[in-house]
Amino acid sequence: MTSRRRPIITTLLCAGALISCANDNGVRSRSAVTLTTAPVGSTSPTTAPPPQASSTTTSSPSSSSAPSATTIAPELPSATTIFEAPTPGAIGLDDPYFPTYGNGGYDVQSYDIEIVWEPEGGTITGTTTIAAVSTQTLSAFNLDLHGLVVADVYVNGLSAPFAQVGTELTIDPDEDIATGATFSTTITYGGTPSLQTGEAGIPGGWFRDRKRGAMVFGEPEGAASWYPVNDHPRDKAIYRIRVIAPSDLTVAANGLEQTRETIGDLTTWEFAPVAPQSSYLATVVIGDYSIVDGGTSASGVPVRNVFPNDRITELTEAFAKQPEMIDVFEGWFGPYPFEVYGSAVADGLDIPGALEVQTLSLFGSRAVFEPIIVHELAHQWFGNSVGLVNWQDIWLNEGFATYAEQLWLEATVENYDIEASFELRASQEFDSLDIPPGDPGPLEMFGTSVYVRGAMTLHALRLEVGDGDFRELLHTWALTYRNGSATTSDFIDLAESVSGQQLDELFDLWLLNPDLPDMLGDVALPD
Repeated sequence: MTSRRRPIITTLLCAGALISCANDNGVRSRSAVTLTTAPVGSTSPTTAPPPQASSTTTSSPSSSSAPSATTIAPELPSATTIFEAPTPGAIGLDDPYFPTYGNGGYDVQSYDIEIVWEPEGGTITGTTTIAAVSTQTLSAFNLDLHGLVVADVYVNGLSAPFAQVGTELTIDPDEDIATGATFSTTITYGGTPSLQTGEAGIPGGWFRDRKRGAMVFGEPEGAASWYPVNDHPRDKAIYRIRVIAPSDLTVAANGLEQTRETIGDLTTWEFAPVAPQSSYLATVVIGDYSIVDGGTSASGVPVRNVFPNDRITELTEAFAKQPEMIDVFEGWFGPYPFEVYGSAVADGLDIPGALEVQTLSLFGSRAVFEPIIVHELAHQWFGNSVGLVNWQDIWLNEGFATYAEQLWLEATVENYDIEASFELRASQEFDSLDIPPGDPGPLEMFGTSVYVRGAMTLHALRLEVGDGDFRELLHTWALTYRNGSATTSDFIDLAESVSGQQLDELFDLWLLNPDLPDMLGDVALPD
């Protein structure tokens, strides 16, 4: 992601009450959930009108039969079932910065999302089926959903009571779910998507453009603005996304297009990314676009771009180097981790930043600059394939992607000097670099220090261990945690293993000390 709060490189523009309470042991009381009877809406997203917006919704089952599934969820691994007393899943994953983000008690395996976009009213109607494995015996569990109203819920084919308060959707299945069991939840919902602004203070989610389109920017939150989700990056899952929209609009999403079917004035587009991804990296792009061939990398990675129809020539030139960028980064980081790459530029949506959506980076209409193009591509390895366990470690995403900008310049500009570049940055932005990037706090997660000082940390490490070990470290990091999640401690341990050196002092100085270290010994820093 490129910051939407403050510049990160010289040329950039970027980048209610809870449903249930806790007892003295921190376990939510089942009796705190109040469920009342309400009508159940249509189960078909193609015919049901979107419910009207409401801040609180409660319902109980009116039927014991589930809606017919539109696709078959992937087969889940078998699990051993053990007995324990049923309790509700937690309403957060205890992230150090955002304790209530995400939900506990289960691990999502897949999301099957279908939405109908009605541009004239700005509404969506959706059905999402979630396959998950329980990590405790569940009497109830929560999902995140913002600004949309649920019509009905089915768990393992049985209609289930539910309640909505704020962004919490609490589901009370007909039968308790045993530890280690696989279960399926289907939610039908709708309304007018609205942006989320959480504790990080950055609005995210479903952005409408000035025409009839929309684009989802979802970091650090915003996924819940268009589908029910366990919204925390550590709970990665496989996605299948179908969008039904007027046939004069183009649709794109994560992964490769699987099918496209037009019936009358509506077209259904289906996408199925191969690798698991974090919730904030799911997107849809809808509007007056064309899908443009962006070439192929030397290793065979296809590049497909999504450009507004009135900017195709200009943007094709601006993004022409993406295959070459993939080649350079495969030399440093190892094989590109996904099946396709590309970029989508918003049509008339002036978000002054970009987001590294998995396989399809998103750019605000005014954010098209080569350093940002490089930055978002590098995130495919660092941030997407290797994801976060906690938001506190965001430097593992942004510091790596910012350092990749330097690696690209080193590879393409004769006699480029990374050290001189950082010396200049330190002298220009010294006052912004006194926040430790390893623990910046939730309001500075996307501040300059996380990006620039995070990148400087990597260069200091490179100088310490040498180019050979540094390159091996980046390859090993990307391979070891591919399609998973990792922490700063994991990176330090791996750096010490690869280099054979004890590096605690270096990482403490660069990541946790408020004072900016002198990397080179001759950097002219202000007094």
